[in-house]
Amino acid sequence: MGKQAGNTTLLEIDWQAWIAEMGHDSRAAVRARTVRSAARARGWPVICSRYLSADPADRSRADPHSPDASFLAGLGPEPGDPVVTKHDRDIFDVAELPALLARLHTDRLLLTGLVTDHGVALAAISAAARDWAVTVVADACAATSARAHDQTLAELRAAGIEIVGADEVATW
Repeated sequence: MGKQAGNTTLLEIDWQAWIAEMGHDSRAAVRARTVRSAARARGWPVICSRYLSADPADRSRADPHSPDASFLAGLGPEPGDPVVTKHDRDIFDVAELPALLARLHTDRLLLTGLVTDHGVALAAISAAARDWAVTVVADACAATSARAHDQTLAELRAAGIEIVGADEVATW
């Protein structure tokens, strides 16, 4: 880890079935589970975010219990894990998230999730704008395409956001 920060929180972005279908890298979820295990081994809090449709007619994406909106196996909340629900792309549009991070005394956010070029990028940029140190675990994210993934990671890196691999997190 480049810049050391006191308290790290793992923020998992939208590991849901309907969003996973858009991802370019089906192995990203496997690596995200590895990152989650490393975070738990270090005692870092894990926050699960989910994207639910605000349109009640979109039942498969509006109902958190539907198969489409459910979390992927091994990436759902465990007892005590907060779940933050959004109805738009940026998780920081949900007022409860910054307050939750403050209660957790978070200095650094570690991000995994779907999709790199939408929800992950918006979360990383919004967190950095709020003065949190941000690290994106590149191979524990998936984008709408490999090109979009690489381009978005380059843009995030240029914006001062740290980009690492899941193997690096496992050795922290």
